Amino acid sequence: MVLDTGPVDHRYLYGGTVERMERGWTGGIDGNGGTVGWTITDWERELGVVALWNDAPLGAEAVRVAWRTEERDVPVRDGVYLVTWWRVPDPKDSWPRVTAFRLGGRWVPAADR
Repeated sequence: MVLDTGPVDHRYLYGGTVERMERGWTGGIDGNGGTVGWTITDWERELGVVALWNDAPLGAEAVRVAWRTEERDVPVRDGVYLVTWWRVPDPKDSWPRVTAFRLGGRWVPAADR
């Protein structure tokens, strides 16, 4: 989940993951602003969820994210993106990264904005 916890005139993102345990819900990764992390959801198989979120540039329609051998295009909603991968092993030091944003119908490399 990603929440805007700031006042009306100032966006302040807070995102996090949770896991349902026998005794209820417990927190996973969480953070302010943009963040990426992994939360274990299947202890037996050592699998979890990777989540990446942040603000997008003004007018962005979508974000392109690369991770391992995969590239995903995900819509931006209200200036924010959230990208997840489910049932994946701990990524260790290999994390998803934003490579581009679609602005005005064309892809702009993230480094160029």
